[in-house]
Amino acid sequence: MRPESIQKKEDDFFKDLTNSAGVKYKLTTTTDIGNGVKIYSIRPNYNSYYYKTKTVKKSICLHFTVGYIKSDVTALSTKDNFVSVSYLVDRSGRIYEMFPDAEWSYHLGSGAIGGNGSMSKQSIGIEISNYGQLKLSGENLVDAYGSVYCNVSENQFYDKQNYRGYDYFASMTDVQIDAVSALIKYLGRTHDIPMNFKSDDAPFANNAEAISFKGVFYHTNVRKDKFDWPFTPSLKAIIAKCSSSNPPQTEAKADATKVETTTPETPKTDAPKPQTPASENTSSAETPAAVKPAAKPAVKVVPRMAPAKKSKSLFESVISLIIQLFVNKKH
Repeated sequence: MRPESIQKKEDDFFKDLTNSAGVKYKLTTTTDIGNGVKIYSIRPNYNSYYYKTKTVKKSICLHFTVGYIKSDVTALSTKDNFVSVSYLVDRSGRIYEMFPDAEWSYHLGSGAIGGNGSMSKQSIGIEISNYGQLKLSGENLVDAYGSVYCNVSENQFYDKQNYRGYDYFASMTDVQIDAVSALIKYLGRTHDIPMNFKSDDAPFANNAEAISFKGVFYHTNVRKDKFDWPFTPSLKAIIAKCSSSNPPQTEAKADATKVETTTPETPKTDAPKPQTPASENTSSAETPAAVKPAAKPAVKVVPRMAPAKKSKSLFESVISLIIQLFVNKKH
């Protein structure tokens, strides 16, 4: 499918939120994570494609879908399948949250180094809507389904990279690169995951190395039969946009166009954070305690003394005596 056809299908899906199997999704929350990048939380009317159990997250895994948005959403929310990822990013830069990133679903597959269960629980999966590996057919590059993706002269749509038997890979769009980078940094802040990218696309040496890794890795690092992601210019651009340290936390803002507000989960990350996904938590230790008004100083009450009696003068005493004698004599 050609890139322009993909974009039209993405726009159509965003308008009606119906997947290729006819399943309708509900937009529950829209979260602005900065720089115009938004996360759209969508859900079908069932949740049997992920486990509603919170697990601690310490890494992020990047995948590509080998498809387009409507089929991608279908595959990632198949009822009773429990194979999914928290996030899906389309070529137009829209980020869809399929389930809370503090919870989990299998996303690495049987035989994954470190174990499909253990690694899926401790990592947050991000699927990038992309056709992945391409094959040269005459002057055209065809996708995994045999459809023409682009002409070989349209090098803006692919990266030339020899990797695991393929020489061409569909590239990400610029807005998709920006969205994936913003999402990785947002999850890093939310779950305290370091911006430590796996240095290459080779598999981890052993289970212990995979399980102990903290940062961002690729499906190729745990599966020798996978192609997502080779070190193409698209992947290198994401790595370049993500700094080596997490930027200061910023509060995510709920979008004014959201259909319904739900109470954010406290991770992710399993979730590590919280998530409150949207708004980054402020611990109670950071909340100033209520300030009590200062007590008024006690007022010391001094008892009032009765006025002292005046002592009589000598003259007054003599006069008083004469008057008394006169009275006595009269009686």
